[in-house]
Amino acid sequence: MYALLLKCREAHRGTEGTVVGSLMGLLPEDSLTISHAGDLPRVLFGKKPPEILDLAPLDPKALEIDAPAQIAIAAGYALVRSLHRKPGIVLAFAGEAADLTDARETLSFAATHKLALVVVVRHNLAASKNSNAVADLTYEILGTGVAGMTLDGSDAMAVYRVTQEAMFRARHDGGPTLLECKVYRKAATSVPKRLRAWVQGDAVEYMEKQLRARNFWQEDLRRP
Repeated sequence: MYALLLKCREAHRGTEGTVVGSLMGLLPEDSLTISHAGDLPRVLFGKKPPEILDLAPLDPKALEIDAPAQIAIAAGYALVRSLHRKPGIVLAFAGEAADLTDARETLSFAATHKLALVVVVRHNLAASKNSNAVADLTYEILGTGVAGMTLDGSDAMAVYRVTQEAMFRARHDGGPTLLECKVYRKAATSVPKRLRAWVQGDAVEYMEKQLRARNFWQEDLRRP
């Protein structure tokens, strides 16, 4: 996992913990909806990658599809797969979101039909100007029937563990789950102290600390 974080660091600095932790457990029979799939290192999926649906606009000048719209597309595809009795799940890597109100109807539909869907959204705290602006997005989906979890997106091992639990739930007719990964994505800037309660910061440095604490660290791990 540490090696994968290094490979993803350049293209996904600030969010590499979320990218690696949530995507590396996908199976060949699964589907992934994501914007700009070309930025993902293929080693992330091994020799047999999942089906990948790239939601990036064809026109590079066009606006990106927002998170609620990406969730709707993924839910629709999960429904199609369900109707055709296809194995596997759909993981919607739905980009950054500051509000999920517009996704409530889609999520309620997904819960009602117990779609095999896992949604991962990134909550970028670099866009917040005060502590009140970092309230959990999972509060906005209460009452939809979708399981929700908020976690530190820079803790790749935690993201991986929780995503695997959500995938297991989806694979066994447990219905959809939404994971809110708090990140701090701002070039050349460390996480301010006021935000450290929500996000550690550098995913690579944080994993190194975890490995050292467990006496698993080896200096050659730094080699990309």
